[in-house]
Amino acid sequence: MHINMKYYIVSIGAIFIALGIGMLVGFNLNYDQELSKQQANIISDLDNKFEDLKTTNDNLEKSLSTLTSNYDQAIELINKNTDKIIAGTLSEKNIGIISTNENNDYSTEISDIITKANGSIAFNIMLKNNVENKDKLQEVSTKLNVELKSTKDLVKYISECLASQEGSSKLQELQNLDVIKVNSISDEFLNCESVILAGGNESKVDDKKFKEIDEMLISTLKGQDKAVVGVQKTGSKFSYVDMYSKNKVTNIDNIDEGIGQVSLVILLNDKGITGNFGRLETADVLFPQKK
Repeated sequence: MHINMKYYIVSIGAIFIALGIGMLVGFNLNYDQELSKQQANIISDLDNKFEDLKTTNDNLEKSLSTLTSNYDQAIELINKNTDKIIAGTLSEKNIGIISTNENNDYSTEISDIITKANGSIAFNIMLKNNVENKDKLQEVSTKLNVELKSTKDLVKYISECLASQEGSSKLQELQNLDVIKVNSISDEFLNCESVILAGGNESKVDDKKFKEIDEMLISTLKGQDKAVVGVQKTGSKFSYVDMYSKNKVTNIDNIDEGIGQVSLVILLNDKGITGNFGRLETADVLFPQKK
């Protein structure tokens, strides 16, 4: 929860200033009676201000505690009733899922969210680590008789298959060559409206890998006029949301929580909503709202 801390900073700063002035006055006391009276008045005034600031700070702490409690209760309520909240919200929506990390594949969990919301899965595929293997790249290029000089070329080819009439058979060929895993693909995959990119990583994020895989997918999918939403789990050791944001991809950093799942169905229903949503400091707000 994003709480504005400026009140604490102002209060604490004022307290230290007050104490500093008090000490300065104390060190410079002399026997001049008139000056002593003035100094006593200053110290008394500072004491009063200190008490006022302390009272204000105590009140702010109570308000913050109340706000935090209300916030936690609201989140708990949503998390407990997620299935009821999202039920039927994605009717007639045809959505694709692409997992970009074989070692952190939770695409089936995302598929379950869409199904609970009565949405349709256009396709659900996972890119395997072999997409970066040079020998595998050469093998795929030779067997498919397609010029593939780099990982970017292969990733672009995969995304183009998703917009091709022969896409289903081509994806099956790629699966046989061990560069992707096709969890599912429907007869209506060409009518896909939005694509969810499942990111986040348990090992260190490699900018080069992101550029070769995720950025290429983002560019190609947007070129196919598909809305792209990047998601990750709260427990991801290395976050993708910054890189999604830099590529102007709306993202959610807590897809494993009920509130994150509600955010997802809102975004899939309204492509006009953009931003960074979730719990991390990089998030703009907790969840999206219609403007």
